[in-house]
Amino acid sequence: MTGKKSDSHSRRIGRSLNRRILKNTILNILTLVIICGVIMALSLQSLANNILLDSLQPMARQSAKTVEANIHMLADRMMTIAGDPRMNPAAGDDGGAEAAGSDEEKIRASRMEVLTEAAEIYELHTIALYDLKGRLIQGIDGAPESLEESFFALLQETDNLTTSSSTIFQEKLGIMMGMPVKEEGETILYVAGVYKYDTLNDVISGINLGRHGKACMTNREGIITGHTDQSLVLAGSTLSQLSGGNEEAISRVTTGETGAVEFPVDGEDMLVAFSPVRGTQWSLVIQIPKSDYNHFINGAMLVAILSTLAVLVISILVVLRLARSISRPVKGVTDRMISLSDGDLHTEVAQVSTGDELEVLTQTLDATVGSVNRYISDIQQVLTQIAGGNLQVWPQVDYKGDFTLIQSSLHTIIRSLNDTILGFRAAASRLADMSEELSGQSGQLHQASMEQNLSAEALVQEVSNVKERLSSVAESSGQTRAKTEEIAQCVQEANTRMSTLSGAMDNISANAQEITKIAKDIEDIAFQTSILSINASIEAARVGEAGKGFAVVADEVKQLASRSAEAAQNATNMVSSTRTIIQNGVELTADTAGSLHAISAVSDQINEISDRLVAAVHGQESALTTMEERIETISAIADRNLQNAGGTEQSSGMLAKEAEALQAQVRKFVLKEERDR
Repeated sequence: MTGKKSDSHSRRIGRSLNRRILKNTILNILTLVIICGVIMALSLQSLANNILLDSLQPMARQSAKTVEANIHMLADRMMTIAGDPRMNPAAGDDGGAEAAGSDEEKIRASRMEVLTEAAEIYELHTIALYDLKGRLIQGIDGAPESLEESFFALLQETDNLTTSSSTIFQEKLGIMMGMPVKEEGETILYVAGVYKYDTLNDVISGINLGRHGKACMTNREGIITGHTDQSLVLAGSTLSQLSGGNEEAISRVTTGETGAVEFPVDGEDMLVAFSPVRGTQWSLVIQIPKSDYNHFINGAMLVAILSTLAVLVISILVVLRLARSISRPVKGVTDRMISLSDGDLHTEVAQVSTGDELEVLTQTLDATVGSVNRYISDIQQVLTQIAGGNLQVWPQVDYKGDFTLIQSSLHTIIRSLNDTILGFRAAASRLADMSEELSGQSGQLHQASMEQNLSAEALVQEVSNVKERLSSVAESSGQTRAKTEEIAQCVQEANTRMSTLSGAMDNISANAQEITKIAKDIEDIAFQTSILSINASIEAARVGEAGKGFAVVADEVKQLASRSAEAAQNATNMVSSTRTIIQNGVELTADTAGSLHAISAVSDQINEISDRLVAAVHGQESALTTMEERIETISAIADRNLQNAGGTEQSSGMLAKEAEALQAQVRKFVLKEERDR
């Protein structure tokens, strides 16, 4: 056990306090660093996003204002063209009205001159004049025959400078503007021109943010109207295609809001700012990949992580030095405590003079080892005296603190041993007396067991005789039942034959009744025949001599009918006599059948009585068998009691000897009571 404890302590020593302090400190610092790093990274990301979005929003507004300035410049040119006096000669010449009335061609030429100069000076794709229904009046080459409906409707609605929401003109890019030409405050026609796209393209291309940032313009329908990649504009691309279908951002852009948002496009996070271009139906959108600024964020995070790691290393070194200053004296105390747990009570405790809890710990351990030595020596002395039979011994050392429980326990043990030995002495004396009394009772029990055994054997013999007589009664009852069953069978056969005879008589009675009916019919036929013969005789007498032969025949028929009636009457009488006799036979047969049924019922009762008698005999046999088994069990128990009584008699003698030996052993102890006496 000591070896196993030493191995266990050695394994625990392997995990030194120094390593535990260092490990736990490093884990705590690492956990704190990781948590702070994650929080810092998330905070930097959030802060960077907010800063970028907040800076992009004014950039978008400023860029939109730049576009507005360019649009206003184009608008000023268009207003200059519309306000040119050559557009309306009457407005700049008092005699213009008469000249206009006399020479319409001169007005057209003057206007064409204005349009041509404007196209050359202001870099227009085309410029033309349109009437109040939007139809072409005159213009340079390429002017459309009519204005686009939505643009013309807006131009009529505003009755002022209007910019088309689309930048596609005849498969080319351009900015269409329209301006009403007024005369005395009334619009007389419209001038519409398409500026080249370069003006707008220069502004969009000049917006460079980040390495991959781009700017574009879209109208209220979400169709791209300006982009550095002009093919996208010509293809009619939509803002939904460029923004990955982010409906919230598209809705804010197309409703003319100013703002900035972040959303993913094709798996890449994008920072998007937007602002409306006033005076148009356009909004400027700036789109920058977030990855363009990630290297700044990552650099800041790297610096923070490296700083944190440097602080971590310094903290580990400080903690390691502190852990060593604590673990060395603690290890000395731990080694002494391990040797104490292994039973070493003599090795001195190395003292530490640190002026702190470690010094108190070593002094306390030294005092504890000394106290344990004194207590164990005292306990050894007390136990040695008890082992020698001296129960008058008492602890000699003054136990302190919780160790008083040991002193109290020793007092309790000594008192308990004194009481126990006294009890043993009294018990040994009582045991000797009881063994002597038990020896006498064992002899009496042996004699009673012998008598009980003889009585049980006699009872078994008597039960066997009763079983033999009951077997004879059961055999006789069985023979009686067999004879009764034969009588019942004969009676049953007689009943069957009487039933058959009764059925035959019933059949004869029915046939006799049929014969009586037939005889009655014969009488009726004879009577009819007699009447016919009389009628024949009368007819023969009326005929005279010729009817004599027929009269003879009629007489013979009459005689034959008389004899037939007589024979039928005799048959009826005989059948009546036969029916009477048969009725008497049926009654006798019924009486005989009743007697046979009564005999059968008596036979059944005899059978039932025989069955009950046999059942009772069998029940008595079962009871006697059970009684015999019980008596045999009693006899076996009596035998065992007889044997046990003999064994008890022997054991009581041995018990008396053991009681004497126990008394001799108990007398060896010196008790406290004897000292007191």
